[in-house]
Formats: sequence, C-alpha cells, structure tokens
Amino acid sequence: MNKLLLTIVLLVALATGANAQQTTLAVTNPTDYQRQEVVEADLQAVYNRLGLTAGETFVIKNGFGQEQAYQISYDGKLLMYVSVLPHSQAEFTIAKGQPAAMKPHVFGRLFPERADDMAWENDRGIYRIYGPALQRSGEKSFGTDVWTKSTPELVLEKRYKMHLWGVGQRDSLRRAGKQKEGNDIYIATSFHHNHGEGMDVYSVGPSLGCGAPALMKNGELVFPYCFKNYKILDNGPLRFTVELIYHPNSDGVTEHRLVSLDRGSHYNKITVWYDGLKQASAWASGVVLNGEGELAIGKDYVLYADPTDNPQINQSQIYVGTLFPNGVDETTRLNGNKNHALGIVRHYNGKPYTYYFGSAWSCNDVKTMAEWQLLANNYLNNIKNPLITDIK
Repeated sequence: MNKLLLTIVLLVALATGANAQQTTLAVTNPTDYQRQEVVEADLQAVYNRLGLTAGETFVIKNGFGQEQAYQISYDGKLLMYVSVLPHSQAEFTIAKGQPAAMKPHVFGRLFPERADDMAWENDRGIYRIYGPALQRSGEKSFGTDVWTKSTPELVLEKRYKMHLWGVGQRDSLRRAGKQKEGNDIYIATSFHHNHGEGMDVYSVGPSLGCGAPALMKNGELVFPYCFKNYKILDNGPLRFTVELIYHPNSDGVTEHRLVSLDRGSHYNKITVWYDGLKQASAWASGVVLNGEGELAIGKDYVLYADPTDNPQINQSQIYVGTLFPNGVDETTRLNGNKNHALGIVRHYNGKPYTYYFGSAWSCNDVKTMAEWQLLANNYLNNIKNPLITDIK
C-alpha cells in the first residue's frame, strides 16, 4: 500500500512538473466567418502556469512547433496575431525559453525633422497627427492624416528620409535658378507622389481629417489644434500605442487621446477624455468630406470614399471611416467651411469614450466602397463578438 501511495505521489509530482514547464493558449472563434487579428490573453495566467516572474521570457509555438511572434503590451496583456476558422479553436503551446527575434509589423515615432509629426503605421496604412512645431508655425492642420500603402512592409522611415532629402535638393536647385531640375527631384522623392508603394494625398487642413475628436459649441465643431505632449506606450511588433495630451482650449478644457493600431487592422482604436469640462457638451468625431465621393452613414458608422487631392491624376480612392460600437445619438452630415460626416453624442460629460477610425486604399486590398462597407460591418461585429482566449 505504501509503495502504491508513493507511486501515485510521484506521478502527481511529475504531472505537476510537466504543467509548470508548458501551458496552452486556446483561441476560439465564435463567429461563422474566418478571423485574422491580434488577440489579448491573460499574461498573469501564463506567468502563474509556468512559474515565471514578470519579465521572464517564454516561447509560443503552433501545432507544427513553429515559433509564433507575440508582444507584451504596456497594460500587461499578452498579444498574439492569430488566424482561426469559423466556429473553430486554434491552440498554441507556451513554454519557458528565449524567443527568437520578431519581425515588427507596426512602427511609430515622433518626427521632429518634419515639424514634430507623430506618425505610425502597420501593414495596412499610415496615420499622422500634427505636433507642437507645426502649431508654432501657424499652419492650420487639426485632424488625423492618412497615407496610403500598397505594401505590408514598414516604410515610414524611408518615406520621411527620401521626402526631406528631396525637399532640400529642390530648394537648393531653385535658389540656383534651376526650377525644372528641382521640381523633377521633388516629384521623384516626395511622399506626396506614388513611387510604387503608396503616398500622402489625403487633405486635412482645418478639419477632423480621418477620425479626430472634437467638442461642439452652438452646433459647430470646436477643432483641436496640435498635441502638446506625447508618450509612446507600445511600439511593436504587433501593436503601436501612443498617448497624446493637447493644449487647453479657450474654455480651459484639456483633451487626452489614447490611440492604438494592431497588425492587420484597417482601424485604429481611440479612447478620448477631457479634463476641465464643467458641464455636459455635445461631442463628435467623423471624417472630412473632400470633393464629391460616395458617402455611407449608418446608426453606428460613417464611411466615405475620398477622391484624393488630385482625382484627375491619382485616379484612386481613399476609403475612410469612423465606427461607434458604443453608440452615438446621431450620425449626420454637417456642412461648413469643411464639410464633415459625423457621429454625435449630445450630452457628453468628458469621461473616456472609445471608438475607431481607419482607412484603406483602392490600389491595395480594398478595391471598392462596397468592400469598405462590408469590412466595416465585419469589424463592428468582431468588436461585439471578440475571439475568446483561454490559458489552460
């Protein structure tokens, strides 16, 4: 009997030891269509299962034993990009170890060499918000800019470097009286022209651009200006996150934004809140209506086919949109110096509010407005029916 008891104790100990060396991440797709996206899992559960302390490393592998990229987010979540069949479950093994170098699929930084732009990208698109140096210059650019991409590779650094070099060469040649030579170099290097992988041809100016937030007064948008301070919280390989603080407006109200962009996503997640808001105010976000593109407005979204800043030459469309899964009181068109399509919250109290803004390009993976509408519908459904993660 004692020998049998000892055997049982040893078997339990061995099983416990094996569990401490390895655990499983299961990801379940509750929807009836294919899903590819970044999921969030319980990082502390992984540490507990493997007997790790915060900061100790581990390796994630698929069923073939191939290592999978992951990220630990600033707020303590385990991030992983997965693909899961409809109504199916994917499983991954997690074990102690040193992971291999992971290819980044997102990137962002402040570009002080270009008027303090805060720019970031993933494999689908590029976004830009204007910073303190631009505000000091007096240029009126308030909203979120969109740059198109037709490559999954990260190109921000290259685009800025080539553009700024070209601007310098152009200006030097112009001063020497060589106008044509300068213009030729600018066209060959500027990020405002397509060199085979996308360009910046979205007009922002004194507008919300793509998805910037704004308070409202007397039925008009109170545009934010440029951000004052920033902090990059995540920078790949799977998620970019930045926190932005704005200058107080004329009423002493300070705007805060927390923006994140994941690998594979056409949409950024943004949470906005305000300090110093003494009474409820109307609040809005949406997209500027440049030109005469196709507009779609639903109860929880606004979508637009932007014709670019030179439709005759560019012959393409930038699809932009804002999604409001937490609801708004109204979605509508607001005409003014710059027309907008908006989602409006009538009695907003300044507390954190989360919504989504994003883009696609007809020369890349979303060819038509109908596809953009379908993608928005699916994205809203994905938010309501997230992939389910379990550490077991």
